[in-house]
Amino acid sequence: MPVTALTALCFNMMALEANAPGIWLPMIPAGNFTGIDGRSWMNPNPDAVVASFTKKRPFDVEHATHLKAPNGEPAPAYGWITKVENRAGEIWGYVEWNAEGREMIDEKKYAFYSPGFAHDPATGIVYSLASAGLTNSPNLDVPALNRKEDDPMKLPKLLTDLLGLAEDASAEQAVVAINAIKQAEQIALNRTNTPDLNKFIPIETHQVALNRATTAETALKTIADKEIDALVQTAIDAGKVAPANKDMFVGMCRTEGGIEQFKNFVGSAPAIATNAQKKLPVDASGAAVLEEHEIAMCRKMGVSKEDFLAAKQQMNVGAN
Repeated sequence: MPVTALTALCFNMMALEANAPGIWLPMIPAGNFTGIDGRSWMNPNPDAVVASFTKKRPFDVEHATHLKAPNGEPAPAYGWITKVENRAGEIWGYVEWNAEGREMIDEKKYAFYSPGFAHDPATGIVYSLASAGLTNSPNLDVPALNRKEDDPMKLPKLLTDLLGLAEDASAEQAVVAINAIKQAEQIALNRTNTPDLNKFIPIETHQVALNRATTAETALKTIADKEIDALVQTAIDAGKVAPANKDMFVGMCRTEGGIEQFKNFVGSAPAIATNAQKKLPVDASGAAVLEEHEIAMCRKMGVSKEDFLAAKQQMNVGAN
């Protein structure tokens, strides 16, 4: 059964008896609560609200105590709130009706009631219960007052088991338990609608950060490419590398540790002859071979001897 249905059931079971001296009624909900008209309030310190109750408060009609009495108009009480309690964060009031009040309820002139409370207009924090008024248009979720029962109803066992209450629990205790469930559900809903930003971020924010990272990465790569190109070009200008092999050495420098290896190679490599063809060393069979420092450079740069030798031969021909 939905929580709202359970609440309605318990409110009906709390209906007044014509000869009952008084009844406990929920007045101010626990925690944060909102009226039908959209206004919101907070009850963060129910004990302070209880402590502020130093004298009985009137139970009038349509809040006449606050709307009519200040203008000198009659604002009679049809009952009195004589004491209050903090029940699981809710403020409950004990109402003692007078003859006129019981008659109005028995004749079904008014079906509901509306608590009146003092609060800070800036924060919405409630600090005292001021009154209550009979009404047919309550702004809060309150029980109906005029459903008479011939005999007190016992809470169904299914309900007491569901709420974790004793079998002899009263309807008032059931309402308190249900309202606590409703409050917990609202807190859970608020947490769901407001995810932890330490764990989750909106997709739009993630995309902005990703775009910035991509832009920064592209800029860094552009800077690195320019530095590598300048490094290889400097070696070409110094006669250490043939222009025809620029792309090969640029590619080598882009590999991990490639720039340092290229610098070591350029530091030990002799300048290339530009006016006369340099004679390449050959082995016993007359085939061209690499020198020792060139073989070492191949190992460092991860280039095969054959590829390097071919590049060297092309470079030597170009220098002719």
